[in-house]
Amino acid sequence: MAALVATAFAATPAYADDPGLNCAATATATISVTPNPVLYGHNALVQWSADCVANTAEDVLVISGPGFNPSTTVFPVGGGSQSVFIAQTGTVGWNVTVVDTSSDTGFSRDLASVSASVVGVTTVPDVVHDTLAQAGQALSSAGYVLGSVGSVVDCDNINRVSSQTPGAGTALPAGSSVSVKIGKKPAPPAQCQ
Repeated sequence: MAALVATAFAATPAYADDPGLNCAATATATISVTPNPVLYGHNALVQWSADCVANTAEDVLVISGPGFNPSTTVFPVGGGSQSVFIAQTGTVGWNVTVVDTSSDTGFSRDLASVSASVVGVTTVPDVVHDTLAQAGQALSSAGYVLGSVGSVVDCDNINRVSSQTPGAGTALPAGSSVSVKIGKKPAPPAQCQ
């Protein structure tokens, strides 16, 4: 008889008397991003769907990854989507976690994740010390356009690029502009040494 009672207790799920925990323990989800791979400097669409047994208001989804702030934004269990701006390089990823927000458990469980490579990103070439023509050619070859051209007193770079904005190595989407300042001599009576 004792063995029969133990079996009966073991068959009852721990969450049977807590609907919030029931959902968190049984939830399933999917998450996707379009396009995949994602394009640097553009928006991507993150879509998710989740379901569970006995969904209650105590149950929420937390989405983490670029474009989401998991500490301040939660979503109801179900489906949704959000457009996010891709400003990272390399690989980006998103996760769906179900959380039972009831004060008695606080249970959470990771449900699904997706990752995507970031494409369409190049880095700004170093054009400091180049002539304006050389700088324009180097920027064009890298997929950028020459932006504003200013001047600054720089005796080490007379008629050459003294500085650039953004700096060399900065990741930017193709077609972005890069501004330069061309070095010049100081106004007389000052002279270069």
